[in-house]
Amino acid sequence: MTAAPAIVTARDLTCTLGGRRVLDGVSLDVAPGEVVVLVGPSGAGKTTLLRTMNGLETIDGGDLLVAGEPMGYRVDSTGARRDLPRRILTKRRQEIGFVFQHFNLFPHMTALENVWHAPVRVRKTPRSIAIPQAEALLARVGLADKADSRPNKLSGGQQQRVAIARALAMKPQLMLFDEPTSALDPEMVGEVLDVMRELAADHMTMVVVTHEMGFAREVADRVVVMDAGKVVEIAPPAALFANPQHVRTQAFLSKIL
Repeated sequence: MTAAPAIVTARDLTCTLGGRRVLDGVSLDVAPGEVVVLVGPSGAGKTTLLRTMNGLETIDGGDLLVAGEPMGYRVDSTGARRDLPRRILTKRRQEIGFVFQHFNLFPHMTALENVWHAPVRVRKTPRSIAIPQAEALLARVGLADKADSRPNKLSGGQQQRVAIARALAMKPQLMLFDEPTSALDPEMVGEVLDVMRELAADHMTMVVVTHEMGFAREVADRVVVMDAGKVVEIAPPAALFANPQHVRTQAFLSKIL
């Protein structure tokens, strides 16, 4: 059987921000249904790599395809690279869910409204369809009883679960998580990771930046170690944690485990 095309294909990516090379020749594939966890020290380029996958940062060089389409740029008839028109970039982003460190919920909307708002406004889904789907998603993340609550009445963990439901409401092909538990009190971390474990069990394609090594061990198909804008090692978690090959991986793991 022929393997399904990769959801993400990155080849020799470079990205410069504020005069600093933040990504330096990064290559990575993410297969459909795969969970890839990005780890490494602060400043390694993990979040920037994630943001390029959603067009929030623009690459300087290399190639980046998401669901088979260039992300953030196009190549014209002369072979020159051009920025994507905003309407096309917006359309491509509809296929990608992004869960940030901070929840970014609309404070004037209830949890339910936060979830059904984008499908109605962006995808033009009728409310009669979007609202029951949003109710089902809140139930999926364990918040059926919080549908009418506004964000200021929810705990941090509950707000992040609403944010996950909101991203899922767009029925994305790819889910990106940028340290989704880093802003939470320790007792709230588990409830968010449990939702992410369920998404992984349902074969959602996920790329996750996290410092939660237990989650990486348990859920990741592959762990990608980054340092100074480069990918230094990629391996299944069992192999990576038991026998890291690269000296930078060894140094990083020795500090956090």
